[in-house]
Amino acid sequence: MNFEIQVSGQGSRTTSLSVLRNKVRKHVLSKAHTQAVKVAEQPKEAAIENAVETMTESYMKETEAVFRTAYHLAKKNRPFSDHESLIELQELNGVKMGSILHSRYSATQIIQHVASEMQSKIISSIIASSSKLAVLIDKASSLSHKAVMTVSIKASIQEESPEFIFLELVELENQRADGIVQALLTCLTNAGFTEKWLHENWVTFVSDGASVMLGKKSGVATRLTSRFPKLFVWHCMRAVLLISNISNLMMININGPPTSKFDPRKYTRTWLKSHRAASSVRSRQCSVKAPAESKFVWNIL
Repeated sequence: MNFEIQVSGQGSRTTSLSVLRNKVRKHVLSKAHTQAVKVAEQPKEAAIENAVETMTESYMKETEAVFRTAYHLAKKNRPFSDHESLIELQELNGVKMGSILHSRYSATQIIQHVASEMQSKIISSIIASSSKLAVLIDKASSLSHKAVMTVSIKASIQEESPEFIFLELVELENQRADGIVQALLTCLTNAGFTEKWLHENWVTFVSDGASVMLGKKSGVATRLTSRFPKLFVWHCMRAVLLISNISNLMMININGPPTSKFDPRKYTRTWLKSHRAASSVRSRQCSVKAPAESKFVWNIL
């Protein structure tokens, strides 16, 4: 059915065109026309939004599958080189794994990202609850004979019973007391603890009985208590352990939930802010049992 706008009455051509233009203008500005245009455009906008949402969800699922694979490596102490073969195995089983993030270098970056996010969530929870803090350190050495220090903390998570949490593996510039103190305080500061918060909530320092740690004149404990008077020093015997990648692996392996409870979506969303998805079109394509134990810290990871 077709309709036409006609001029009423008999007049000159100029008058008729002027009347027609006026009627068309009124129609364009009318509420009925405006609403009709909106109704006509809605299906197009909805189709675009749905397509983008579907595409984003697809990219998320594939990236989550890659993240879960890299996380499995850290939890099971597997080498980064296993990442490529595990991706290939899952693709043979029909799982969509995207076209990138399949190399061992990608696995290293993913594990670093997840470990950093985990540490941030843990520290934020401790700081927000003003939980009292115990810090345990232990010197160790890497396979390259570099001096390193493991830093662990004990605190309450979500007002539950306090538990030990691995914080970081720190490389030491030197093994003197001043170097250890500086490395420890830098580690705590980088993790998110401010000096004011530490003065109010850091209550215990734990280390082995080495003279560099517990020396009365200039040991690590003496230097720390002079800066934090409320600090209580405790002597603990710890086994010596055999620096950035190892620290990330330990963060996930010690603090992270089992693979079956790991939710990669929490980490893929922050990853995609500065990295590519597993199905990025801008890159070339590259060729469980439930755990017996449970940790309160898993609730925030």
